[in-house]
Amino acid sequence: MKFKLDRINVRAFALESNDRVELRAEGDAPRRAVGYGVVYGREVEIFPGFRERIREGAFTESLADGHEVKSFFNHDSNFVLSTTHSDPALALTENRSGVKFDTPIPPTSYGRDLEVNIERGNVRGASFAFVVPEGGDEWTEKKGVYYREILRAELLEIGPVTNPAYHQTSAGLRSAEGAVDEYREILRAQQSAVERAREMAQRELDLNCRRLDVLEKT
Repeated sequence: MKFKLDRINVRAFALESNDRVELRAEGDAPRRAVGYGVVYGREVEIFPGFRERIREGAFTESLADGHEVKSFFNHDSNFVLSTTHSDPALALTENRSGVKFDTPIPPTSYGRDLEVNIERGNVRGASFAFVVPEGGDEWTEKKGVYYREILRAELLEIGPVTNPAYHQTSAGLRSAEGAVDEYREILRAQQSAVERAREMAQRELDLNCRRLDVLEKT
């Protein structure tokens, strides 16, 4: 099943209390925001009629290929925290639960604001952006509900967010709706192909029946 490769998907998670973004510090090094940006195996309702889950290991290849992944606060490129190529760098680790980010916080006004808000518990969720390549997902449809499982994807950006629900229902909703629309088009095309095949088979059957009638009369 082929989907557009340039569609950026955005997802956000309201993390459980033991997985929430937290603030860490070691000596004189910059303070860091640490938390799970991607959660594996959790089925999430993106919007009514569409549910999605990310299979364990979906980002393994992406994390190993060395491309630059960025970390923004509130998914805003104006609030850059770090990248995997910056100094100090964004660190990403993968385990059975998902992908964890460890981003240094820069000594900027928004960086200091972020530190205070993490300490106070105002920032607890995380957001990430990704692209699904051709063949990187599987779709099913049951009783009018579409289910998508992400098998393989490229991670583009990851970081803490103040309001995960907002990010899930804005950019994430738009990208998900586009993917569902494409899947519906594929289903319609497949249905049309099946109907054409049935028509051709019926015409062939009718023709063979007429031939048999002719042979029986001779």
